Amino acid sequence: MDHDILFVGGGPAGYEGAIAAAKRGLRAAVVELDQLGGTCLQRGCIPTKAILHSVRAIKQLNDFAKIGVHVEKFHFSLEEITRRKERVVAKMTRGIELLFKQRGIRLIRGRAQVTGAHSVAIAGQGEVTARHIVVASGSRPAELPFLRWNGQTVVGSDELLKLEAVPASMLVVGAGAVGLEWALIYNYLGCKVTVVEIMDSVVPGSDREIAAILKNELIKQGITIHTATAIGDPRLEARVSVNFKKGDKEWRQEFDRILLAVGRLPNTAGLFAEGLPVAFDAKGFISVAANLETAVAGIFACGDVVGAPLLAHKASHQAMAIVEHIVTGAPVAHHPQPAAIFTFPEMATVGLSEEQAAQENRPLRIGRFPYAAGSRANAIEEKAGLVKVIAAEDHTILGAHIIGAEAGELLPLLTYAVARGMKAGDFKDLVFIHPTLSENVWEALGEVGGFSVHI
Repeated sequence: MDHDILFVGGGPAGYEGAIAAAKRGLRAAVVELDQLGGTCLQRGCIPTKAILHSVRAIKQLNDFAKIGVHVEKFHFSLEEITRRKERVVAKMTRGIELLFKQRGIRLIRGRAQVTGAHSVAIAGQGEVTARHIVVASGSRPAELPFLRWNGQTVVGSDELLKLEAVPASMLVVGAGAVGLEWALIYNYLGCKVTVVEIMDSVVPGSDREIAAILKNELIKQGITIHTATAIGDPRLEARVSVNFKKGDKEWRQEFDRILLAVGRLPNTAGLFAEGLPVAFDAKGFISVAANLETAVAGIFACGDVVGAPLLAHKASHQAMAIVEHIVTGAPVAHHPQPAAIFTFPEMATVGLSEEQAAQENRPLRIGRFPYAAGSRANAIEEKAGLVKVIAAEDHTILGAHIIGAEAGELLPLLTYAVARGMKAGDFKDLVFIHPTLSENVWEALGEVGGFSVHI
């Protein structure tokens, strides 16, 4: 065999899995058609957060008068924001390449097709073999049957990353993480943004109370949001118009640009040789068993290509778990997956929502602590938000949801609590620094456990 383990795809699963494998003494290789880092580094998580950092400064400048600082004039440069974003991406890409060299990981550039349990064909380069194959080919943005990209008036997020110009108006179709983050970015860059979501809540499937707060805060910032609203009959000319329908109300509206943020599809076309008995679900995602092994022994799959949640950190941890399973035989653990949306304010969530927990027909205890009651939140003018803890009757933490400043940074403690089945009382004597936003977490836990102070 040429390698002990070969990853098809160099995104978070492929490159982190390969590094983990090399550290365990395995001869590792990665096949990547594009750049290392995948969608997350090249076109998703990292470049958008770099842009959001610039956009946050615009928001802060707009808000400075609230804290006694008056800025007469300022301007921003799309060109400089773009250059900084590209520098961040390039630096992190080079960092991964360096780690590959240091660990002796083979990077094979090309299009891969899995031809057998231990073989992968690289287009134009022949075949390589490996004792274990891990498919981590990721996903791509989806279109609508009646509305497809044309690269100009109807685009995906890849086109928006270029920041070549800010349209006067834009319709964002889809109120998930991608749609809302881009809506926020272009709103602060001066675009009149409208978001439409066919479901009756932003961030469908999340805790409804938390999602409602997020929707309200985004509306306050100037974004128009239509939930429980369908669109149709697009007319593409110099501008693009669509028909809106919400209940009995219908109207037509015109925009300079439409962003489709309606989900993602797995990258599996041509990935497996004909006759290889790999199974797929109804949506085209690869079906895997408990240890993330496909129907073909020796071929594993992880990350976006195996289905929801489509999260970079899920992908990397699954890949590392596969490596551990191969090396030690340890079963792959399936922990609750945290998620965050980096809007203003941020939203972060893990475990069961209140609605999901209620469906299990068991008594619940819910702890809430509003940011407006927190000392640090008031001191730094970040009063919009809520920490919400969902617990069983015996105070076992089932889920946690935060809307507010630094929500993503505050969630890990609650993620640990959910994953380990901890109880609210376990945190009673844990000392939090004062004054910090993290005290909001302690107070929400205290609402469940009976030890809160400031509410």
